[in-house]
Amino acid sequence: MFDFRENAWPTPEEERAGTWRHMSLIVQIVFFVLTIIAVSALYGFFKLLNLPAGWFVPPAAIAVAELLIRRQHFWRTGVESALWIGGLFAFIFSLPSSGKVEAILVFVAAFALAGWRLLNLLFGTVAITLVIAYLAAKEWHWLALLFAIAVALLALAALAREWQRPSTEMLWQFLNILMPIAGYVAISVRNSYQFKSDVRVLSTFLALAAIFAIVGIRMRLRLPLMAAVLCLAIAIVESHDYDPLSVESQLIVFGAVTLATAAAILRSLRGKETGFVLGIAKRSDLQDALSVAPTLIAAGVGGAPHGGAPQSPQPVGGGGEFGGAGSSGNF
Repeated sequence: MFDFRENAWPTPEEERAGTWRHMSLIVQIVFFVLTIIAVSALYGFFKLLNLPAGWFVPPAAIAVAELLIRRQHFWRTGVESALWIGGLFAFIFSLPSSGKVEAILVFVAAFALAGWRLLNLLFGTVAITLVIAYLAAKEWHWLALLFAIAVALLALAALAREWQRPSTEMLWQFLNILMPIAGYVAISVRNSYQFKSDVRVLSTFLALAAIFAIVGIRMRLRLPLMAAVLCLAIAIVESHDYDPLSVESQLIVFGAVTLATAAAILRSLRGKETGFVLGIAKRSDLQDALSVAPTLIAAGVGGAPHGGAPQSPQPVGGGGEFGGAGSSGNF
């Protein structure tokens, strides 16, 4: 008998090795969009039949997602994520709307639930960001900024330890980078008709940049250093009334100084094997696609590279499990 408590999530080792069915990021986005369209079409179909779509579509979508996850080991394909969040949104849209700001909290709950179930860092980040948006919409701008800073510092403390699941670690990385931006946007919209510098905001982000830089250097972590540079950039934008230069000129100077500093750091780290070291960049899916593009174009246009006669395929023996000429049942 099938135990639905098993295979609810891949183990940290399986998630790290990618043994469950998963797709590249671009394919995930395509499948996510297509699945959302399918769920929306099903919701519209029930509406046309004057049936309570909010009571039929959510359980159907989530049930299919759970079957794909538990039986077929779908994980990071875009399909199961779209089914989960689409089902929850179908239920939300079926509720009577009051037009109040508190409706944002319903979407927070939906993203948080889907993010927890799917260990989806994007859904988790959106849930936290929507909380900040809710506080800003209630005109609690300083509370929104403090909340964003608290989450950023929590993420900074979390990055100081090692996490078994890559998705959990990436969630903390996303929050560490995005929360200062969300907090600054929340505090900036309090004066929508004027953009004036506030020494309190400026001091806050300078202090936050110092904290990120100190922790990043002492703990040998790169993400806090990136967050420190981001906070410095926000502080430069906020200090526009205290500097005779324009914001654009300040950012240009800051960018030039950052590039020069990065070049000096790269030069000093060359050949180091301990502490801060230069890592090897991972090859992206786009690079793989571009590497085979010339071959595909040549094959599609001329039939063979350089106009040569097409080669007849030669059978290769060995390696197959059934069939002749090396054919295999594995694909």
